[in-house]
Amino acid sequence: MLDMLFVYIDTTSNAVFSKGLSPADFVEGIVHQPDHLLLLDPAVEIGEFDTHSGLKVISGTYAVNQFFTNKNFSQSTANKWIDFTNPALLKELTPLEISELLYFGHMRTHLHSPFFYKLQNNFVYFNLGSETLRVYYRYLDEFYRILANKITRVALEKVNDKRSFFRKGSSVAHLEGEILKDLYPIFQEGAVFCFSKAQLENKLYRIPIYLSDEKGWRKHQPSYKQDQKMGTLSYDLGRQKWSLSLEKDDLAFAFR
Repeated sequence: MLDMLFVYIDTTSNAVFSKGLSPADFVEGIVHQPDHLLLLDPAVEIGEFDTHSGLKVISGTYAVNQFFTNKNFSQSTANKWIDFTNPALLKELTPLEISELLYFGHMRTHLHSPFFYKLQNNFVYFNLGSETLRVYYRYLDEFYRILANKITRVALEKVNDKRSFFRKGSSVAHLEGEILKDLYPIFQEGAVFCFSKAQLENKLYRIPIYLSDEKGWRKHQPSYKQDQKMGTLSYDLGRQKWSLSLEKDDLAFAFR
């Protein structure tokens, strides 16, 4: 069972750094499913070689879906790509734009905007391994949807943990991404959903949320201090309703 889920959002670029979300979580949660992918690792052996950009391309909905369901998609840290809409416009990329894409792929960060006019991309995706992702989202609503789906699944697993084979399991209503948007100021600092400290009592499942720095999730045994607790995400099994309560309004003093 997942112990924690870390989220950090870079507000200047809509880049989301997460630990605990898998590639499958991403694919299942996005709305704008890509039709074409430009692979940002020149050394990959899959895809068709594009002579103009010098990069490999995966084109067509079927081919993209095959790529997403391949086990290498979830396991390989070389899995980095940017989606694009019109293959014809790919041929119109300037040498400067191609160099920006190569830099993006090598450094995992953008020189200018992460969203290219000619590509009309919705994502730039980097799998860093061990369910650690860095993804640029044109629409952050897609990330909230992915996060909500994941938390719903974790809650469903938790409330039905150790159920008897002969005992009917409890259902969990889907968590709406809109609720999680209230955590946006905390995500800008780095937030941890601590499932290892979550409690199920009197038909109320409570997930504590802690403030962390971007590197805090890297600790093997992170310490969760009470003064860093920023709120609680709760699910009422009786009412089948999610709620979020925040404990601190001024994040500037969270680490003091």
